[in-house]
Order: sequence, then structure tokens, then C-alpha cells
Amino acid sequence: MEGARGEGTRWSGPGGLRVAAVRLAGAHRVWASFAGVPPGVQAAFLVTDGGAFVGRGYYTSVEELAEVVDLAALKPG
Repeated sequence: MEGARGEGTRWSGPGGLRVAAVRLAGAHRVWASFAGVPPGVQAAFLVTDGGAFVGRGYYTSVEELAEVVDLAALKPG
């Protein structure tokens, strides 16, 4: 997830669902801290639907992400 603006770092799903791989710095670090992401974690998946967090919003592994998102329904972009 380093260089979080590279190709393949964003996906979309049904409706307004969006998943992005983000570096946890600045505002992302603050929001992730509120979501319970430990301070040592440097990157996470951010999940939104219509601009609102899905669940806690930030997920640190594909396994955690799969608990709230149907990964098969995601498309690049």
C-alpha cells in the first residue's frame, strides 16, 4: 500500500461502495486512531458508501475487509 495513489489502490462495488488503500498519515491517522487502529499500523483499507464509513471505516488486513465487503463484487477504479 505504499505510494497509496498508484494504480490498483482503489476499488468500487455495488451502489456507492468504495475501497481505497491509504497510508495512515495526517487526517487518515487521526480517523484510524478513532476507529481503533493501533499506532504502529502504517496503511489500511478505507471503506465508504456514499462518503460515509462502512463499519469502523478502516481495516488493516484483507481478512478484516472481507468480513464487511464482498471482495468478489469489487472492481478496480
